Amino acid sequence: MIELIPLHGGQLREISERFKIPSSQLIDFSANINPDGPPPDVLSTLRTRLEDISMLTAYPDLEEVGLKQSIADCVGVHPKQLVVANGFIPLLESALRSLRVKRCLLPVPAFVEYRRSLARAGVEIEPHILSPDSNFRYDIHALVHGGHDAILLANPQNPSGVLTTRDILLQLVSECADRNITVLLDEAFIDYAPLDSLTLNVEQFANLIVFRSVTKFHGIPGLRVAYAVANEPIARALNETLPPWPITTLASCAVASALADHPFAERTRLYNDRRRAHLRAELDALGLYTYPSATNFLLLHLPEGISADRFWRHMIVEHHMVLRDCSNYEALPSRHLRIAVRTAEENDKLIGAVAQLLPFCQRSPWA
Repeated sequence: MIELIPLHGGQLREISERFKIPSSQLIDFSANINPDGPPPDVLSTLRTRLEDISMLTAYPDLEEVGLKQSIADCVGVHPKQLVVANGFIPLLESALRSLRVKRCLLPVPAFVEYRRSLARAGVEIEPHILSPDSNFRYDIHALVHGGHDAILLANPQNPSGVLTTRDILLQLVSECADRNITVLLDEAFIDYAPLDSLTLNVEQFANLIVFRSVTKFHGIPGLRVAYAVANEPIARALNETLPPWPITTLASCAVASALADHPFAERTRLYNDRRRAHLRAELDALGLYTYPSATNFLLLHLPEGISADRFWRHMIVEHHMVLRDCSNYEALPSRHLRIAVRTAEENDKLIGAVAQLLPFCQRSPWA
C-alpha cells in the first residue's frame, strides 16, 4: 500500500498515527506558523469575552464592521475595500465566481490549493513553470503574454519564500491592466516584508485583488481568518458571493486584538530575520542550498543522490522532526524539502539532526 504524503503542512495527527510517535514528541517544521505563538492579549481577550454569554448565544455581526475596521486601521485601507472570510480559499473562489474568470495563468510550483480551487470553479488553467535556476523569479514579459484573463500568484512565493519587489509587481499589474488581465495576488506571508505589499494600490488598479492572511504571522491558524483587499465595486461583489457569517465572534475579537499589537509585529519580524539568517548560514555550511527567502520558512535542495522522501522519513523516525515533503508541488524538481523557521533552540536541534543524517546519506546514497 502506497502511503501518500500529507497534502499540507501541520498534519501532526496523521504523522503521529503513521509513524506511531505521540504528536507531543514531534517538532513541527512543516507548518509556517509563528513559533512564539499569538500576541499575549489574544488569550486574555478570548478569556474575557467568554465571560459574556452573548459571545455564544448571539449571531456574529453579519457585516463584520469591527473586524474590518481593525484590519483597515492596521493596513491603511478603507473598510469598504475589505472582504473577510474563514481562510484564503473562500475568498479566492468568491473572486473567481464574481469576476467570471475563464482562463488563469498559474506560475508553478505554487500552493497546491490554487489549482484545486481553479478546477472547482471550472477555470481553464495555464501552467507557467518557474525555474529554480533563477530562484523561481517572475518574468513579467512571460506572465503577461498569452490568452489568459487572470494571473494567480504569490508574493512572497510559496514554497520558495522568494520575494518580488513592489516596483516589479506594480509593473506587472500595470501591464496586465492594459490587457484586461486580473491579478489575483496572494500575500499570505507579506507581513514579513510589509513595505512590498500592494494593498494600498487596489484603488489605483481595478484589475488587482490582494489576499492577506492574519493567522500565520500572529500564530492563530486555528481561528481561520483571512481578508481580501480590492476597489469598492469589486469588494462589494465579493462580499455578495460569500456565505453569511463567515467568521465567528470569538475569532473576530481575537484577530482585532492581535492586529492592534504593533510591537508584537515588529518583534516577530526582528526575531524571524535573525533566526532565518542563522538557520540558512548553518545549512549552507553543511553544503545544502536554500533559496533566498523573505519569510518564516526556507526551501531546501538536497544534494544529488539523496531522496527527499527517505530524508523526510528519517528525520521523523530518528529525530521526531517533521519537515514539509514538497513532492506534491507541481513542477518542483525532486530533492526539495521545506522547513519552517522556529525558535532558536528548535532551529539548532534541526541543524544538529541534519548534520548527523547527512554523512549517512552521503555514505549510502539514496536513489
